[in-house]
Amino acid sequence: MLPSRHLNSISLSLRRGKLRTPLSTAPWNRTWRATPQLGAGAFAIGLRTRLSTGTFHLQPHFPSLMSEDAFPNAEQLFRAAFALPDPAPALLELLKAHPTRSAVMGLLAHYAEVAQANPSRANALALALVAVRDSPDAPLIHGDSLAGQFYHELVDIHRCSFDDADNTHQHHKGFDPTDAFLLSSLLSGLSIKYDLADSSDQCLYLWESLEDTDDWQPTSEVRVVGACIQLLTSGSIIIQLSKPYVQSANEAAAKLKARKSKGVVKDSNALRVLELAISHAESGFKKENDLDNVWELLFPSQR
Repeated sequence: MLPSRHLNSISLSLRRGKLRTPLSTAPWNRTWRATPQLGAGAFAIGLRTRLSTGTFHLQPHFPSLMSEDAFPNAEQLFRAAFALPDPAPALLELLKAHPTRSAVMGLLAHYAEVAQANPSRANALALALVAVRDSPDAPLIHGDSLAGQFYHELVDIHRCSFDDADNTHQHHKGFDPTDAFLLSSLLSGLSIKYDLADSSDQCLYLWESLEDTDDWQPTSEVRVVGACIQLLTSGSIIIQLSKPYVQSANEAAAKLKARKSKGVVKDSNALRVLELAISHAESGFKKENDLDNVWELLFPSQR
């Protein structure tokens, strides 16, 4: 345990050692747990503490899908539901039968797992979550709306998945559809698009990916394309959420064009996606220009 005099100054930096989420407002008692394994889609966190500076370094592992403690046979039932052409009715019935937070966590963790395993279905799966959330039969979860539960849990999922991608990306070589950062970007963009979840962390990861700095790590092709995935999926909304990071669509276009001019993106499909993102920004991120098929443009063989 850190001395109490350090607690007010501790930040959950997650990267770069800069304040992002004050400890008092972090979901410390929700899904962050210093244990090697957790059930119901919670996250295992490895903690390394530097007492000399009073700083936590968190290494999340996403996701831990031990959903057996959500309800009996939860894992099999969630997998069966998500395998259906339209998962929404079955998912809604599961939550009505088990209106608990652990069931919500299990559902959303399985959503993320299935969407990452088959990203060409990610848009349809996100729409299934919307249908469950917006159903007039959606249950309350401990007095909270399903919309509120989805929002808070998905914010945590995106935070964990981006940071896990940070921790593993240096060991992952090659530009391919299994890249953790690209998959995290896709799910984040869909959450923003359908008002499932948005947070300052999601925006921060996006705009940091377009920086040319030497105090964190060199900007890579994968990170630039991850930013493009989010901007093409939900740029009309993201630009409204991004005032602390960019002030206008023109500024966003300038950042994207700078990455292109420096030759950061080399893959031909990725370059096309970057050019589409530039056009989207130059036209002011109009809602009608947001796309549903960015992944298929990036990886045509995944259709």
